[in-house]
Amino acid sequence: MLEIDKKTYRISSDNYYKSKPKKKQIVIGFSLRKNDNYLKHMQIKEFGKTKKWNTYTITRDGIIYEHYNPNYYTDFLGKKEWDKQSISIILENAGSLIKINETEYINWLNEIFNNDDVINYKWMGQKYWEKIPSNQYYTTLNLCNELCDKLKIEKKIMDFHNYHEDTVKFNGIVFRSNYIENSTDINPTFNIDKFNNWLNIIEK
Repeated sequence: MLEIDKKTYRISSDNYYKSKPKKKQIVIGFSLRKNDNYLKHMQIKEFGKTKKWNTYTITRDGIIYEHYNPNYYTDFLGKKEWDKQSISIILENAGSLIKINETEYINWLNEIFNNDDVINYKWMGQKYWEKIPSNQYYTTLNLCNELCDKLKIEKKIMDFHNYHEDTVKFNGIVFRSNYIENSTDINPTFNIDKFNNWLNIIEK
């Protein structure tokens, strides 16, 4: 069993819907902020009453926070059909970055990152991205594996990062960028082939 913190960032029952629809997907996205700024932002969003919460957050160090029971749902993706059938996981990661000098990069909030944080990969008109730490990556893999077993979700992952209009029909693990056109969240710094291979090994 994975160690999951269900207390530190637990949300009020006012922040999610209490019905329990059948789950068929896990949706993975990025926080698009530095450190724990995403969680701090969510706690005050809409004066603390937002229903846009994700189900889980995984920190850069691999800590898992469960914000509410995965049987319930929120308005995370913004469309009932999508949200009712999915469990959402946010990885602390800034996503795309802009280089401002030889050693520093900024995200859309002007938060600063250094060379050690960055990978160079051309995709969707962008060139620089925050790396995904290996501990965070494998924690995500193990959480997905556990959720698939628990909620009978198929152990397969969408094999591309881009938008597709039929993403809602997929049974398995997808990215927020599969749902949102022109989104870079999640990008190719997330290795799909490696993730899929490890899912198959765990399953056996």
